[in-house]
Amino acid sequence: MLGSYTFSKTLDDVSSFNITGSASQSTAGENDLAQNPFDLSAEHGRSLFDARHRFVISYEWDLPFFNHAQGWYARVLGGWQVNGITTFQTGTPFTVYDSAGVSAQGGAPEISGFPSDRPDLIGDPSRGTCASNGAHTGTAQRWFNPSAFQRLDATAPIGQFGNAGRNIVTGPGVQQWDFSALKNFRFTETKSLQFRTELFNIFNHANFGVPANDMNSPDVGQIQTSQPGRLVQFALKFLF
Repeated sequence: MLGSYTFSKTLDDVSSFNITGSASQSTAGENDLAQNPFDLSAEHGRSLFDARHRFVISYEWDLPFFNHAQGWYARVLGGWQVNGITTFQTGTPFTVYDSAGVSAQGGAPEISGFPSDRPDLIGDPSRGTCASNGAHTGTAQRWFNPSAFQRLDATAPIGQFGNAGRNIVTGPGVQQWDFSALKNFRFTETKSLQFRTELFNIFNHANFGVPANDMNSPDVGQIQTSQPGRLVQFALKFLF
C-alpha cells in the first residue's frame, strides 16, 4: 500500500502556449495571450494546474483465500488479486472572461482561440444566491457568482481592460476511485492466462468540469460538463 499527500501552490504568467490551436474555444478558461500586452504583470496568478491539496492512495492485495484448496475450488476461487487507486484533489483555477471583445484587441483563433478580455471584479465570486432560482454558489446550477463581475462598457472608448485577475476562481475538485480484480490461471511454469476486471470511477461519482466562464454567455456560472462516469472493462492476457 502506498499513500501520498501533496500541499502545493504554483504561480505563473501563462500555463500553456497555443493550447487551443485553431479551435475557437478556451481550455479551462486559459488563454496564452495577455489581455493587455503592455501590462504583463496583470497576468500573474495561479497556474492552470494549481491544485492546493492532493491525496492519493494505491494498494495491491493477493487474496490468501482458497489458495490451498483442492480441485475446482482452487482454480475458481483461489489466486485472485485486487488493486486500486483512490484520488482526492481540490479544484484547479479558471479565468472568467468576456468574449464581447470591448478592448478591441481583435481575435486571433490561430494563436489563442478566444478573446482574452476580462471584466471588472466588484465582489466575491464564491458568495451569492441567484434570485431567480435560489441556487447557491458551489452547485452545478451556479458554481460561482457572475454578479461579482461587471462587464466593461461597450460604448466607452476602446482600450479598456478589466481589473479581474487571471485564474481567480476555483473549479470543482476530483474524487476518483479506480479498482481492478485479476486472476491468473497457470498452465505451465512459464505460461499463464490472466483474467482482468477493471472499474474506473467505480462509485460513479460526478466529477464536474469547469463551468461556463464567458460573461457573454447566458449560461455563465453553470456547469455543463463532467468527466466520464463509471467505466467497466474486461480483458484476457496471455503471459509467457
